[in-house]
Amino acid sequence: MKRRNSPKLHWPGYYDIVILPPPPVRQLAIDLSRELRRCGGQWSLGSREFLPHISLYHIPVLNRDLDAFLGDLQSLVHAASFGDLETSGFDMPVILVSKPEWLRKLQRRVVHRTLKFFNRNYRAEQKWNLDRFSGRRLKFARHYLKKFGSPMMGMNFRPHITLSSFKGAEPADIHFDIRRMCFPVDRLYVCELGPSHSCQRIVHELVPRRT
Repeated sequence: MKRRNSPKLHWPGYYDIVILPPPPVRQLAIDLSRELRRCGGQWSLGSREFLPHISLYHIPVLNRDLDAFLGDLQSLVHAASFGDLETSGFDMPVILVSKPEWLRKLQRRVVHRTLKFFNRNYRAEQKWNLDRFSGRRLKFARHYLKKFGSPMMGMNFRPHITLSSFKGAEPADIHFDIRRMCFPVDRLYVCELGPSHSCQRIVHELVPRRT
C-alpha cells in the first residue's frame, strides 16, 4: 500500500537545529496535522518522518564539515541555559509557542556559532517563500535571508510547530483551540530537512553534560 505522505523526499546536506516537543505536545500536533491533511494539506506529521519540531536555525552544511558543526553545537549546548516553553495558540497552519528570553538568547547563539559552516553553494535561499512577510518584517526578512540564509531571525523568529502546508490558498474556515501545555526543554536535536522545511529524520541529539 502506498504511504499517504509519499513520495518521501529528503534534502541531503540541509539541516535544522530544533527542539522536539514531549509526547503530549507531539501527539496534539500529529492529530491536528491529520485533520489539516483531510482538508487539503500536502502532508501530515508523524513519529518517523515529518517530525513535529520547533526550529531554531535551518542551515546547509557540507559533509566534510558535519563533524565540526556538530562538535561546536555540542559545546554550545553544554554551556546553554534551558527553560520551559508553552503552546500559546494557533495561526494557520502552525501551533504557536512562547518565546521566553532564554530561547531568544539560545537561538541567537546557535546562529552565530554555526554561521561559519553555512554552505552558500547550496542556495538554500531558494527554498524560502517570503509571501507571509509584509512591511517592516518583509524588509528584515530579505536582510536576514541574505546574511544568514534564513528569514526567521530577530523580530521574525517566531517559535512554532508547522502542522502541514498547502498548495495555493489555505482554508480560511479552520481554527483550532490550542490548550496551553507547558513543557521543559533540556536538549537540542539536528534533523535532516525535507519538503516545506519539514524534519525527516534525526541526525544527532545534543545533550548537556550532567554535573
